[in-house]
Amino acid sequence: MLDPILHGLLAMAQAAAPAPAPQTPQAQFDAANTAYAEQRCADALRLYDALERRTAGSSNAVLVGAIAVRKGICLVRTGDSTTGVAAIRRGLPTLAKNPDEFAADLGAGYLALGNVSFDALDYDAATASYRDALALAKGVGRVLPLLALSRTLAFDHDGKALVYADEARRLVEADPTVRKETVAAVQTRYARVLLNEGRTADAYTVLKDSLKKQGGLDSRVSQSEVATRADLAQAALLNGDREKARTYLAYTGAGRLEKAPFAGARQMDSAPCGAATGLKPTDMAVVEFALGDDGIVRSVAPVYTTGNRAVALAFARSVADWSWSPDDARAIPAFWRQSARVELRCSTAAERPSVRLPLDEAVDAWLTAHGSPAPAWADLPAARALPLAQAEAVRARAAGDRPGQMRVLLWLSDSQLLTDKERRPLAAEALAAGQAANAPVAVMTRLRLEDSWVNGRDYADAARRRHGLLDRPELTADPLSAATVRMLIATETGVTSAADRARMIDAVLASPLPDRHPLKVAALLARADLSAQRGDVAGAQAAFRRTGLTSDQCALIAPTPAVQRQGATSDLYPAEALNMGFEGWAKIEFDIAADGRTLTPRTIAAYPPFVFGDAAQKMVAATRFRSSFRPDNDTACTGNATRINFQLPR
Repeated sequence: MLDPILHGLLAMAQAAAPAPAPQTPQAQFDAANTAYAEQRCADALRLYDALERRTAGSSNAVLVGAIAVRKGICLVRTGDSTTGVAAIRRGLPTLAKNPDEFAADLGAGYLALGNVSFDALDYDAATASYRDALALAKGVGRVLPLLALSRTLAFDHDGKALVYADEARRLVEADPTVRKETVAAVQTRYARVLLNEGRTADAYTVLKDSLKKQGGLDSRVSQSEVATRADLAQAALLNGDREKARTYLAYTGAGRLEKAPFAGARQMDSAPCGAATGLKPTDMAVVEFALGDDGIVRSVAPVYTTGNRAVALAFARSVADWSWSPDDARAIPAFWRQSARVELRCSTAAERPSVRLPLDEAVDAWLTAHGSPAPAWADLPAARALPLAQAEAVRARAAGDRPGQMRVLLWLSDSQLLTDKERRPLAAEALAAGQAANAPVAVMTRLRLEDSWVNGRDYADAARRRHGLLDRPELTADPLSAATVRMLIATETGVTSAADRARMIDAVLASPLPDRHPLKVAALLARADLSAQRGDVAGAQAAFRRTGLTSDQCALIAPTPAVQRQGATSDLYPAEALNMGFEGWAKIEFDIAADGRTLTPRTIAAYPPFVFGDAAQKMVAATRFRSSFRPDNDTACTGNATRINFQLPR
């Protein structure tokens, strides 16, 4: 998809509904080309398909090539990139033999290929395609490939992006037929490169002129105007003009959707710091993306970063894996989903698997042994996997494939993208499938845990249902099942009493599981905490020594301290955001000291950018947790993350 600020360059009058398909091949071809030129791709594709059928086996290679390229471009525009790219590549070699005659088709084809690579975050391939398009372009026709190259190379810091953007700016400024709104859009792209080159004052000046050409701060909002105002907010902030930054941001509409706040993603993993990504805790980026009504993130592109291309792409890839609930996505007006921006930093937290991990591994092993290995779609972002999982559920039911049915239904019933109402019958169906398949105790325990969770009226009711599972003799006779349920109960904050928690932990420690089993290690850490809270330092030290961990070493599974006092209060809602009617969220990462204090809170994701991060960090800093035991009061492996939503009273 082309960048929203370039839409003005492609604006064309939309024709009325087409007449019935012409009968002669030439008339059919002309009608298809008219629809293609007017970007009525649905009509063009229908006509090109009919023409391809009619000319099958034709010896006119040029006609076949032109149809393939134009059809491919329309397929890319309508979202079928795989088929579209194949069609474009099929037709390009023929048209390339007549570059003068087919320069427009070749250029459009290369641009489409570049856009597909750009959206796939393959900037090397995108650059190559855009340069092919630029080599064929003349005059103002060079603007699109120039801007495409400038956005792809904006983070390389070698001056090339600025050269391309500057040429595009000069071309549109020199052509009196180009509308001033289009000139403004091109200037905005040029200014964005300036921002990433560190020339923030120059960028601020250019963006103010872009805003002036667009009519200033008024109630009109096109995608191009939103982009300019968002970049102005960024430039104002970098130039220390925070008041203007808030004003510009307010006029983008970000954070001001009262009837449909841009809720955070249900699946929102942060890019990890470290060698795997090349990210450092000091790196920051602003990433723009579009959100479909299916909850899938598309058209992800970095806008600004303090690092280089690798840093920008690492952050962009993390956002590409986010997933929204379809219901949440559809609640946001489509216009505002086309170019949302988030502020990002990398995560330093170690992964904290659930207490359920050993049980999940046992279930996975049994399902795999019975013909249902983990599906490829399970590794996709949840929103992309959801329709594939739903289709697999239909297949498994029809085939009587009980293991396959259990696997996919367990995935669906555990999905945060579905409502509780949708998940309940799926959990019940999975449980029935397990019973019909005579699944072993560990598998049935996992299914019963899911059923108890989704059917709980609230957190306390779900906890009571888990307690009830211990009344099943076959479950308590299975060490892994019993230890899992007991550790889940022991970690139920605000529901399990201290005495009951101690009984559950001691039962796990007395189980026949191996001494260094992850659940036993987790129980020992919990026992150390309980002893320390009673003032029994010797008992805490003894329990910790039994874990085999050093003071600064992570356990595979470790209990998270319970919250004793929440730090989130309405008093900490940012006054500027309150006055301007902003809503949004911030994801904060922090450590927990042994005495329950929060340490080093830092914003790792926020929407809108640079509005709520500071306030959320203060809320986390004011939060207190129960004390936990670590020799020498170390804070190893206590990395935590929480998302704080900021909403105005309704």
